[in-house]
Amino acid sequence: MNEDPHELQRLVQSLVASRQPEQAIELLEDTVKNNSGYVEAWMLLGSVYRALGHSNKAIEVCKKSLEYVPNDSRIWVNLGHLYVETNQHDKALEPLKKAISIDSRNPSAWYSLGTALIAKEEHKQAIEAFQKTVKLDPSRINAWIHLASALDDSKQFKGAIKAYNKALEIQPSSFDALVGLGMAHVNNGDYKKAINAYERSLKINPDVAAVWFHLGTTLSKANKLDRAIDAIKTGLDIDPTIVQAWMDLKDVYEKKGDKDGASWAFKKAIATGKVDVRFTDSTDPEEIKKKIDEWKERNIE
Repeated sequence: MNEDPHELQRLVQSLVASRQPEQAIELLEDTVKNNSGYVEAWMLLGSVYRALGHSNKAIEVCKKSLEYVPNDSRIWVNLGHLYVETNQHDKALEPLKKAISIDSRNPSAWYSLGTALIAKEEHKQAIEAFQKTVKLDPSRINAWIHLASALDDSKQFKGAIKAYNKALEIQPSSFDALVGLGMAHVNNGDYKKAINAYERSLKINPDVAAVWFHLGTTLSKANKLDRAIDAIKTGLDIDPTIVQAWMDLKDVYEKKGDKDGASWAFKKAIATGKVDVRFTDSTDPEEIKKKIDEWKERNIE
């Protein structure tokens, strides 16, 4: 039998591109019915269902194919990855570990295992999985970013910074890597480098309010108060509904000694409707602020 997976892939892609996914599915189902050991056909069938948003059907295809081809690590990886995508992280572990037992040098298996473990907040094991991934495939930027994030969450800040920088060696314009690098530098107490990373990320995408807020609070920590105010205000121009940003802005004004600015920012926070005003029956922002401050003194160290 002449099995050319590349030709089959081209046919399937042509059918999907011409909005004939049902014919692509029919072709692939006929193919695996005729040759149940045709791994690439099974994988294509699953990928078509996945592309159509039918993840449960794609999972069924993976399970069915494993009845005929139980020792191909790629299918086990696909099954595990589908479980990860559908937030079934507990179910993802078994097929991914099975894939690794078949082929321990499959970076995709280690990567998907890492993402499942991160979702379960098992950071130590996730770090090991991502370390395996980048050892097998050093060019996989998302693995470096996930590794860095897991290290940061585990308070291994220097390791996180190193991993983010590895990601940036691969793709210097990676927005996610630059933002993550900024956060890691903040956690490591290096505000100057954090500011640099945030500013680089904002040159790539200046429309993400959260990064402006991160930049602003970091500038405040570095006592660059006027710049901090400008950064937080820029973020609030993008999204004025974030109450924490208004409260951060209030704190910067207070740090600067600008009572009017602090009062204005606090009133803006109240105006979002998201500030818990159960501390007092008053609707006066100054009275609410006073009660909140008193509560913090009694209850927050």
